[in-house]
Amino acid sequence: MTELLSIKDISQELGIPQSTLRYYRDIFMDYLPAMGEGKRKRFYPEAVEVFQAIAKCMHQNKSADEITNELNNRFSRFIEVDPEPQESSATYSQTNEISQTQALSTISPIDGSALMAVIASQNQALQQIAATINMVNGQQEELSSLKQEVTRLEERLETELTDHFQLVEARLRQITEDKGNNKPKSFWQRLFSC
Repeated sequence: MTELLSIKDISQELGIPQSTLRYYRDIFMDYLPAMGEGKRKRFYPEAVEVFQAIAKCMHQNKSADEITNELNNRFSRFIEVDPEPQESSATYSQTNEISQTQALSTISPIDGSALMAVIASQNQALQQIAATINMVNGQQEELSSLKQEVTRLEERLETELTDHFQLVEARLRQITEDKGNNKPKSFWQRLFSC
């Protein structure tokens, strides 16, 4: 007999929190082969692949309708049949539209705790986004301030270099003029000048 898996088993296998898997279960139960009810509900190993597909679609920010369409294309729907007190299950193909409509009407209500967990994680993500935006805004202000400081320093450097080159040019001119005004000294003048 095939070993059935609990939500905990699937959570450990996929590395997805149990609350998230319960949320997926509640919305897409028609695609998850399982037996039992409530806390005793166990999933067939094939359900792991369905949970993976749902998680992948959720990470791609697909809507519930888009995920349902993808699941319709990849997996058969699952219904649990209980003709006798003992539990048995069966799968059916998607050829009968009436059966599909009836199956859609049996979707279980969304678990409030799973919904709250999703809302809490979305709230946390929004807070992180807001903090990141504030940090980026602060960095943009700092960058703008630094650009202004660089512009001011470039202007100051240009002014100081211009002044320096003018001083050097004036000093060279003065040295050249002084050399022209000075006559060469005789040998004796150079020897006895102190």
